[in-house]
Amino acid sequence: MKPSLSLILPIYNSAAFLEDSLVACRDWLVSMDRETELVLVDDASQDESPLILAGFAERMSGEAGPRIIVLRNDVNRGKGHAVRRGMLEASGDLRLFTDADLTYPIQNADRMIAELEGDAEVAIASRIHPESRYVVASEFLRYVYTRHTMGRIFNLLVRVLVVPGIMDTQAGLKGFTSKAAETIFPRGDRNRFSFDVELLYIAQRHRLPIVQCPVRFIYKKEPSTVHFFKDSIVMIWSMFHVRFRGMRRKYD
Repeated sequence: MKPSLSLILPIYNSAAFLEDSLVACRDWLVSMDRETELVLVDDASQDESPLILAGFAERMSGEAGPRIIVLRNDVNRGKGHAVRRGMLEASGDLRLFTDADLTYPIQNADRMIAELEGDAEVAIASRIHPESRYVVASEFLRYVYTRHTMGRIFNLLVRVLVVPGIMDTQAGLKGFTSKAAETIFPRGDRNRFSFDVELLYIAQRHRLPIVQCPVRFIYKKEPSTVHFFKDSIVMIWSMFHVRFRGMRRKYD
């Protein structure tokens, strides 16, 4: 039977937490009153992730629950490529992706599903939504204000240059109707830093209704300052790439 809901997890060197995440996603999908599938895309992990995925799929094969699809890239291509491959392999009427570490607990998707079953074609988690809540370990408290300020400056550039009105493009939990997924993902080419910005740009270009949903966000790790600034520069360049492709009508 064709699934009603697909959940896509892009995975790269996730062995430390992968088993717990797979069980949490599987249990959440089982709780849905519908046919579901779990699409797991391993982006050429170098740790034990492939073995964990194979063992999980084997254990689940004889049990009731979501259909399990495991895909593996021969070389590392980036999160954007993994999400795109999973979205296009999925067959659900609704298709969601989230980060494999479940920084955004999967129960956040309940609100997004309701929006997608209403008038929305795209539903995205927004850490800036007035109803959103952060869960922060004490050792990270001193970083939150600085990171939030940097993130708002970056988002201002994103809204000015690429996707007006979208207050948080980077949250790793997004959902799509099958119509939106099949419109957006074949047209994208960003595999790494700006793939979220690109997919939202394509959605706006095709006038697909986007709803920004509140989220409970678990602040689990602190990226290095060097990587933050380096990645921001790459992201800014990538935003211009997206706009340039748009001007050339590559997304039409």
